[in-house]
Amino acid sequence: MQPERGEAPGAGPLDHERIARDLLTPLWRGVPSDYKKKYARNIWEQFENNIRSAAYTARAPEFLSKITQRLGITFSGGDAEKVSALAGGGHDRALLKMLRDDTTLLVLMVRAANEEKKEQYKAKQEAFK
Repeated sequence: MQPERGEAPGAGPLDHERIARDLLTPLWRGVPSDYKKKYARNIWEQFENNIRSAAYTARAPEFLSKITQRLGITFSGGDAEKVSALAGGGHDRALLKMLRDDTTLLVLMVRAANEEKKEQYKAKQEAFK
């Protein structure tokens, strides 16, 4: 059985949710907090623009190299493995096309998930007061 378009052998389908969860969320977490504070007014716009421009390459590992250098991203925990697996999954064209064409949607998904986690954290902190 052949993998479907946008799907790597042995991996699930390559969709917006997977890219946001397994690639962009770890990238966002890896952006240094000093950088986020310094550019707080437009950090999400910068993140989006850097994702889009770094995606103008032929290979996903090149995208990963560009974006980590531009934003000073460092990974922690299992994030590096998760990102590398998706970037090295053999579906470069589909991944890069989605990163170029659907950047706003993908970053909005990351932002919404990030805000939800913040709200959950605040609720937990309030419960302990």
